[in-house]
Amino acid sequence: MGPFKSSSPVSRIVRSRLERAGIKLSRVAGAHLVRHSLATQLVKQRRPINEVADLLGHRSIDTTAIYVKVALPQLADVALPFPGAAK
Repeated sequence: MGPFKSSSPVSRIVRSRLERAGIKLSRVAGAHLVRHSLATQLVKQRRPINEVADLLGHRSIDTTAIYVKVALPQLADVALPFPGAAK
């Protein structure tokens, strides 16, 4: 046993399992779905974004930043009040 040489085997496994479970997705599901799900869960668990980037192997934090959009509760925690808004 060794590492996969590409994401194709993982994608086939994911698609096969989703089909077997009767789950229909509007777009292609595969290895990317697993990566996206992991990143989303880590962000929801308030893991540091640089940790998520390292785990996913992103060279740029900007690539990982797309996952921050799922972190609405965390963003609300750090948001500044709107100037002139009622307190």
